[in-house]
Amino acid sequence: MELKMKKKSHILSFILFSSFMLAGCSEGEKEFEKKTIRVEVTAEQSLVDKTIYVSSFHSQSGIGFQQHPLYEIESFSVESTNFERSFDYDPAGNTGLVVYAWVDNDDDGINCTMDSRNDTSGAAIDEGFPETNSTFIIELTENCVGPDWFYPVE
Repeated sequence: MELKMKKKSHILSFILFSSFMLAGCSEGEKEFEKKTIRVEVTAEQSLVDKTIYVSSFHSQSGIGFQQHPLYEIESFSVESTNFERSFDYDPAGNTGLVVYAWVDNDDDGINCTMDSRNDTSGAAIDEGFPETNSTFIIELTENCVGPDWFYPVE
């Protein structure tokens, strides 16, 4: 009987210890701000009936030595050159917004390959976001480049 009580006591102690460790090591719930941006995409070629692939990034994310550029918020596609998009913005340790877009001119679903180098892209940058929230005007001018081509600007 005494052995069973000791065993139950050890199990209960282990469960309590584990619960406290998990609760103490977990982060609190993140608080996001709902933001809406307006985007206009322009290009020399016609964008009628073209899918525009868009990604939004924090310009800078992290604090101190952990700070780094282009932390992705979300990626999506649209069929319109003018649109609004709402998303959850995490202001903790993040600044600015980069909105990157590209058009799949060869309709292969991939932003450039070794055989096809004619997909065009562009980006708009707002370093002051979310305090400033202007319209993001993206001009698709560059072939086969990613968001890191446009940001950070040296």
